[in-house]
Amino acid sequence: MHDRNRNREENVSVHQHHDHHGHSHDHSPLIDSEISGVRLFYVVLLNFGITAAELIGGIIAGSLSLISDSLHNFSDAMSIVVTYFAHRISLRRPSEKKTFGYKRSTILAAFLNSLTLLVIGGFLIKEAVERFANPVIVESTTVIWVGSIGLIANLLSMYLLRKWSGKDMNIRSAYLHMLTDALSSVVVILGAIVMRFSNLNWLDPLLTIFIAAYVIEEGFQILSKSINILMQSVPEVTDINTIVEELKKIEEIQDIHHVHVWSLDEKTVFFEGHINLKQDLPISKAMAVEENVKSLLENFGISHVTIQFEYNGCPDCGVIKE
Repeated sequence: MHDRNRNREENVSVHQHHDHHGHSHDHSPLIDSEISGVRLFYVVLLNFGITAAELIGGIIAGSLSLISDSLHNFSDAMSIVVTYFAHRISLRRPSEKKTFGYKRSTILAAFLNSLTLLVIGGFLIKEAVERFANPVIVESTTVIWVGSIGLIANLLSMYLLRKWSGKDMNIRSAYLHMLTDALSSVVVILGAIVMRFSNLNWLDPLLTIFIAAYVIEEGFQILSKSINILMQSVPEVTDINTIVEELKKIEEIQDIHHVHVWSLDEKTVFFEGHINLKQDLPISKAMAVEENVKSLLENFGISHVTIQFEYNGCPDCGVIKE
């Protein structure tokens, strides 16, 4: 009964703590006002415009690298759209059916976006290999002009996001996408210039493979990160044994076992564990120990804590429950 009451109190405090932090992070004016409205709309519009221009230009010029760049831009545009709507869903409040709320909608969006990147990358490599076997003469002048339009549009997208790119992780991610797209356009343009003066048409599928390899690498990184969060894995920067050793330095703590550390989303890390006390402390003193634990865990980026205090409990349990 003592433990159940203690846990009930802890759950209340955790819920309140969650609301406080959720409000400060999620209801950012960055997302809810200007970015979510006019500027984000313009970035998406520009990317769809680049996609159409490069796709048509690539078909006319016979340039696979230009087509690959158009598909990369399309995947980025869709990523921004999906991420935006997923973010809007994630702002919904928790309910009796969704006690954690909808925060993982952004992780599901990242998972789907990463799969799209892998499919696009695989398709581009297949097409490039076939192009090596059956070379096609590339109309380099068209590639240069269309690639230049894509470069200008990407630079404009970067300008629209630059002011907020250092303040919000989602916007930073979109900004970096635009940066890599701009670099990709530069590669396509330089390749077209070389082909114009040397007739090295095999350079086009070679550049396509480089672009596709980057797309696949990017997709795997996002896929791995999203799967780790969905599988409730310990965050990469977190070491459970280090955390336990630091917590054991608190005077009242005998040992710590049955530990779980996981991420709800990219920003919110949870800690759950059983703490064996050296003495049978009353609730008032146990609460002081709890505050010390929370304060220490904040240094590890952990903001949500659920503790079950014990006295002479589970003496043979390990840090991770077998």
